[in-house]
Amino acid sequence: MEERITSGRLPSRCLDWLVSSRLEFLRDIGRGNPMRFFSAHLPVMTTWPDIVKAAPGEFAVNMTVKGIGLLPRPDLLADYTDIFEGALAESRTRPWTESLSKRIETAARLYSDTGHFDPAALGGLEIFVGKTAMNMRENPRVSLLYSGMRHAAGEMRYISFQVNGVTRVLEKGDPYYRFLLASRKLFEFEKFHLFQADYPFGYMIRIEEVLDKSPFPKYR
Repeated sequence: MEERITSGRLPSRCLDWLVSSRLEFLRDIGRGNPMRFFSAHLPVMTTWPDIVKAAPGEFAVNMTVKGIGLLPRPDLLADYTDIFEGALAESRTRPWTESLSKRIETAARLYSDTGHFDPAALGGLEIFVGKTAMNMRENPRVSLLYSGMRHAAGEMRYISFQVNGVTRVLEKGDPYYRFLLASRKLFEFEKFHLFQADYPFGYMIRIEEVLDKSPFPKYR
């Protein structure tokens, strides 16, 4: 049953899953484990234009899987941007593979505490400037659907939730764009990334509501 579980921010169980999944992903990279689908980073994003302007019979809704990340609290944003950019600059002074442990350590420092993050915002970088970008420019409302597995009470459980929010375009001079770019570039040459030469702009998503979509037994 669809239920609004919070307004304006990620509830703790959702934020915990997003953070712990990233820590686990970093550990897998460090151990050389095979990469798996990173569901906590790749929600389905739904956008739509101004419906009033849609042509009759047009499928106006657009869906895509998009890399969406957590953002530091405003008071920590500049500090972690500097830390990430510093680690990236140092990594480029030696062979890329030799700097892996340092880059993992740098990212894990941020993800070591859920309190480092702003629970009311998410962010991402634009790559292709396609239908998603066109829709967002016309209508800033977006919905994200996350679905994955989490550890709870000693067992694996399904988790799924929908985040509804309003986007703000981040131009290249924006402090949040700078953080998102540094986060991406820390691991831009790893096998799980498709290298991109440029990211023309980014997005900040201000969360308005979160709906719990996690499956549960109907009869107990």
